[in-house]
Amino acid sequence: MNCAQRFPSLRRFGAAVMLAIAIAGCHGSGSSGGGSEATSLDPPAGPEPVGDLPAFPFVEHLDQSRVASGEVLFQELFVIGDSLFETAFNAQDGAGALRLPDGTPLAGRFSRVPPGGGRFTGPNGQACQGCHNSPFGTSAGEAAGNVAQDPARAGAPPFNLRNTISLFGSGLIQRLAEEMTEELLALRDAAAAAALPGGAPVTVALMAKSVGFGNITASRSGAGVVSFDTSAVEGVSADLVVRPFGWKGDVPTLRHFVRGASRNELGMEADELVAKELLLGTDPDGDGVEGELSIGDITGLTVYVAAQETPATIERLVRERRMASPGAEFGAASERGRVLFTQIGCHTCHVPEMRLLDPVFEEPTRRGGGKYLDAAMDPSSTALDPDRPFRFHLAQQGDFPRPEPHSAGGLRVALFGDLKRHRMGSRLADAQATPALTASGEPLVIGGAAATVGTREFLTPELWGVGSTGPWLHDGRAGSLEEAIRLHGVDAPPAAGNPDRSEAQEARDAFVALSSDDRTAVVTFLRSLVLFELAAEE
Repeated sequence: MNCAQRFPSLRRFGAAVMLAIAIAGCHGSGSSGGGSEATSLDPPAGPEPVGDLPAFPFVEHLDQSRVASGEVLFQELFVIGDSLFETAFNAQDGAGALRLPDGTPLAGRFSRVPPGGGRFTGPNGQACQGCHNSPFGTSAGEAAGNVAQDPARAGAPPFNLRNTISLFGSGLIQRLAEEMTEELLALRDAAAAAALPGGAPVTVALMAKSVGFGNITASRSGAGVVSFDTSAVEGVSADLVVRPFGWKGDVPTLRHFVRGASRNELGMEADELVAKELLLGTDPDGDGVEGELSIGDITGLTVYVAAQETPATIERLVRERRMASPGAEFGAASERGRVLFTQIGCHTCHVPEMRLLDPVFEEPTRRGGGKYLDAAMDPSSTALDPDRPFRFHLAQQGDFPRPEPHSAGGLRVALFGDLKRHRMGSRLADAQATPALTASGEPLVIGGAAATVGTREFLTPELWGVGSTGPWLHDGRAGSLEEAIRLHGVDAPPAAGNPDRSEAQEARDAFVALSSDDRTAVVTFLRSLVLFELAAEE
């Protein structure tokens, strides 16, 4: 449960006691050791000042050194991130943009159509929750929240249209990606170790958590130099880093996602990004405000998003007595649909569950072979130090419901996804390719060329929570779940092997071939995968 939904007066000039109450009373933040400590960022009690006021909810920005030193515990950091997520920032805070990166002035602060000249999108809103709001905060968004993206940064259409994506289970998703990347890198290294100088190339199958990513071939020259042939790698960039965020699977970390959205969608510049772009000055968006979001603020937002609840099945929620049974007819149709979901092949991409070995999320991190660490951030000057990361346990802290334990150890993550990109055909294709990014936010470069995610490629979206959201697909074009399934292919598809053919064509055709009752059963099963929040009184 989002704290400010229960404590709407938690704002900069509200009573300080409200924040202390929120920390002690928000069941959704469920820390095993956070307690009800007050925070030094408590707003002062007193009368309302006159005149225009900034919306920033605290007296001061969070200093990252306090996080790195262990002074700020999970409960407090969660509440800080929650409040920042829900704040509708204004001109006093630096929301919006009045100048493009190339120095061109803008007529207004906000625009849903990219103004060009170097902006990826927007700014188009004042609060994170302004887009992530349907059916409630941190979830997906309505069609009215769609935005246009300009990956080429040319300022000329056609643009890519994007619907808001749900943020639930985000910490689990990053941890799965880190572990999958470790598996893929280990296989690559094993192939290199097996290749003999001047010998035959060694090819290995790339499998991570039972998901296939094609093959990689290692060769070692007579002088001992190893080279890799990545032409048969599938569903991941050639660096073998699983990028689990964004509709395209182009973003590797939650931190990058959070600070990028703060800049692109809200026009709230993160200090850490401004520091990387000194040539643009200390106020790159030209709105007269500096220091809009501190490194600690971004850490708070990142941890808050990482700690969001895990979507669950209605069956689980009924079993745990968190909701009433929807009735025998719904239950029977849902179970029939679950069986059909597998029979028609949807499970091959929408993998029902994965096992997470290590349930501790840390920020920043060296996990995943170091590929999820922003190497451009100096740990001594920023206190964003991988030797002193902020850690929390995904099954013991964070919003409810939390993931269930796996019978073999670790956690059972019922995501209904594979964290892999797939070709979805020309019908769903974007207008522009999307650059794949590194953890530092720079475009990924392989062999001297920028690596992109093609216009037809999309990351498999996790289906957990799909029964509570809508519209569906990356641009919100599907108004019903059946329509979303049918849009996974076309009635007269190109031949196998044609790049315009969707990888989901066969499963889509199998669904279309079902009887009306069986199609209804599949949709009912999808409707049973829901987002959920504890009631305020629990």
